Amino acid sequence: MRCADARHRRLWLGALLLGLALLPAPTGARSQAEGRTEYLMVGYAPKGRIPGVAVYRNEDGTLRGRWTTGQAQGRILSETATPEALADGIEGAYATTGANPDGRAYRGKLGIRKIADKVYALTWTNGDTGIGLLAGQALIVGYGEQAGVALYALKPDGSGDGGWTTVAAGGGIGRERFYGGGGLTATHRVAGTRPDGTPYEATVTITKEGSAYRLAWSTGEVGIGLLTAAR
Repeated sequence: MRCADARHRRLWLGALLLGLALLPAPTGARSQAEGRTEYLMVGYAPKGRIPGVAVYRNEDGTLRGRWTTGQAQGRILSETATPEALADGIEGAYATTGANPDGRAYRGKLGIRKIADKVYALTWTNGDTGIGLLAGQALIVGYGEQAGVALYALKPDGSGDGGWTTVAAGGGIGRERFYGGGGLTATHRVAGTRPDGTPYEATVTITKEGSAYRLAWSTGEVGIGLLTAAR
């Protein structure tokens, strides 16, 4: 699959995420300025796999995105997906253009298929597959082998609360919060609920790498994340 610089981490989603039903109300959410909430968007996979994350905003049918992978050394890149044939909403076929971490431009195809409310399956012609959560006009995607995706609203103490799903979940959405680290880049306790309603506990360690974030859960998953803010 598939350059953007640090300034794109700030307000590029605008108000797109505010209506997201997966997340709790942003009372007490972490803010850089009055009226802004920070979100951590994560793609993850089992340990030993390479996670990727992409975030697209829908601009009159054209999807403009940012993405990174566990191999991009913290660099954030861009991809534009132009619709060729749409079935319903964002479902359909797209032509993609972008730049790889080595600077080489690429062209390809992307297919998006809805599998449940707010949950989409994505397939690129280079062989990548992904799972996406729709948040208003924003699509947050985790991609790679056995991919998962998560979206967290952050609070001032660096804790987060949000929703997640995986390719294997069949469209089901789980909940997860991490807390107790005393800052975002720390080791946190995790409490969550799987899509079938069963609870779980774990820990997650978050570190910063360039303009991206790496995550490692005690349950064995590894992730790569992008940070953005919305009013």
